[in-house]
Amino acid sequence: MRYRSEDIENLLNQLRIEEVVGDVIELKKSGANYKGLCPFHPDTTPSFSVSPTKNICKCFVCGAGGNAIKFYSMYYKISYEEAIEELAKKYNISIKEYKRNFAKENENEKYYKIMEDAHRYYQDNIFENNGRIALEYLNKRGVNPKIIRENQLGYALNEWSSLYDYLVVKGYKKEDIIELGLAKNGEKGVYDTFRNRIIFPIYSIGGKVIAFGGRTLENNKEVPKYINSPDTPIFKKGKNLYGIKDKGNILKKKNYSLLMEGYMDVLSAHCYGFDVALASLGTAFTYEQGELLKKYTNNIIMSLDMDNAGQMATERTALILKNLGFNIRVLKLENAKDPDEFLKNFGKEAFLKAVKNSLEIFDFLYEMYSKEYDLSNIMSKEKFIDRFKEFFKNVESTLERSLYLDKLSKYTGIEKKLLQETLVDNNIYQKKEERKEFFLEKEKEKTSSVSILEEMTVELIFSQIDFYKYFSDKNIESSFVKKIFYFFEEVNENKNINFLKEFKEFIERENFTEEEKNKLFIMQYRALDYTDNKKKQELLKEIFKSWFIKEIKDINMQMKNLKFSLEVKKIEICLYSDISFEELLEKYKNFRGILSEYNIL
Repeated sequence: MRYRSEDIENLLNQLRIEEVVGDVIELKKSGANYKGLCPFHPDTTPSFSVSPTKNICKCFVCGAGGNAIKFYSMYYKISYEEAIEELAKKYNISIKEYKRNFAKENENEKYYKIMEDAHRYYQDNIFENNGRIALEYLNKRGVNPKIIRENQLGYALNEWSSLYDYLVVKGYKKEDIIELGLAKNGEKGVYDTFRNRIIFPIYSIGGKVIAFGGRTLENNKEVPKYINSPDTPIFKKGKNLYGIKDKGNILKKKNYSLLMEGYMDVLSAHCYGFDVALASLGTAFTYEQGELLKKYTNNIIMSLDMDNAGQMATERTALILKNLGFNIRVLKLENAKDPDEFLKNFGKEAFLKAVKNSLEIFDFLYEMYSKEYDLSNIMSKEKFIDRFKEFFKNVESTLERSLYLDKLSKYTGIEKKLLQETLVDNNIYQKKEERKEFFLEKEKEKTSSVSILEEMTVELIFSQIDFYKYFSDKNIESSFVKKIFYFFEEVNENKNINFLKEFKEFIERENFTEEEKNKLFIMQYRALDYTDNKKKQELLKEIFKSWFIKEIKDINMQMKNLKFSLEVKKIEICLYSDISFEELLEKYKNFRGILSEYNIL
């Protein structure tokens, strides 16, 4: 009988080690720990210590100890697997057995070996003459050689197929290299996915390289700043975190994590001694990433980007974390767009001060929502209160809900009883067994729910890939369309590839559902109607204008600065007149300039 490592971790997280040990030896409280007579050697003074926070026990005389399963197996002289089975049954904790798939494991070992050699190749490059451009860039960003080595960064050469050629010479198969997303097929032959990019390795919990992220060193705005490995047989974006390698014990010891948005944020944090920093991998934070974090700590300090998109991401992520029972605080970094910039400009002490002044998640949301509504208006205030429904839906503890209601009542002047009826009594909390399913369903909804604007944008780009450059920076909400945009990035960067062939491989590689495949082919079929160049240009203008207006409305919801609003309003009025596409682009450039002036970008 075998058990998955994640199921064993889950069992250990649910077991109370002081209860498991306390069933067989008498324990007495000693500060944060418990002490008792060691059952593994003749003991006259309490030398056996149990730490609930670290979830381990240890005798300081004979050295016996370990986690709850290890203790149980040693005490009852049974195997580790038997101990797992008995503890799960005794404490009514479900755990699934599984049969090992040795064929699949052998297949995966092949992939791990390819990734290991690719990583070594990238690492060697960064300290060669060809990698000087990467070292200079990292040096400007405050990342020294010591941090580069510790984080095992690399450099992808500015060459067509250097990695692919290297791996083929080592005897690896073309199809395996392509399946791992390290190279792609094109009309001119196979070419490297990552070229002229700093390489960030992404590790499994076990410490194996499973994917890469790449930051471009090109000064071309049409080239995507970051690209990531696609989903592969050994890598799923929504199940891993950047920076997790070798951090398990550190996270458990310090009992908190800094959750950030980008690779450079995490690197900067590590440079300044904040070794508990982690980041999601170019996608929205998922429930499964939250479960991964839960194995190590219950406390999260969120430090995502300070722009509008970053703040909305903070809200979405916080709901997942709160549903999982985390204690959450949020950093407010003044005069910086992200943690990387803040640390570079203001240093470690200022960051520590920001941590000290961080807001508890409820206070952060209250402040965020207050900017969106006029609380002197009754209807607006009612909508403001409704905004908290999702938050309260994800708070399990009755005491915690009561404390939040006390705070909201104090802030708004509304009786706690009325808030209780609105936000708790009529707002059913997802029970523990329903939580994961609830969030996974929400993630599926994002995939299947595509706005008309996003759909038309995809069809337009299918008709002419050059149009992608006008929409590459748009805030796409549907994860389904986000995946298509990743494909557009790749095609736009490498215009010589066989579009149809690459698109077919992309569909298979990304594991789209049948429903999604049908939707994709319908979009592509509709794009065939976009044949008239004049009409196509007119449609480009109208779709770009719609995105522009949407962006203005989203920004205006968050801003109450009168001067800002007036300046943006002047631009918005022009959008409803008959202007050329060139004039539209100029207006957009002006709009972005205003955002930059008001520190919104």
